[in-house]
Amino acid sequence: MLLVVGAGLADAADRPLLAFYILLAAIPVIAVAALSAYGDVVAGEGGSPGKTVLWTVALLVVIATVALPSLGNIALIACLVVVGIQGASALSAELRRAPNA
Repeated sequence: MLLVVGAGLADAADRPLLAFYILLAAIPVIAVAALSAYGDVVAGEGGSPGKTVLWTVALLVVIATVALPSLGNIALIACLVVVGIQGASALSAELRRAPNA
């Protein structure tokens, strides 16, 4: 997620080439996260299908952003939205697990 946010910051700083390379580096990281989430679901280790779908969507959007630079800002914004949804989902899961004080 940090790489996608970094690409957004690079794009906002008018450094599109840096944003491109950061997103290019994010592809294998997101692919590993998506496969790991899928493996947790298949193995029955408490994985969430929703998390797997979000990682897969993030991977598709990042690949589309890198492959089609004409999408540029629209795809990068979509990546950031997916990252925000993932963050909110993780935060809500942690808050549900936290013991009541």
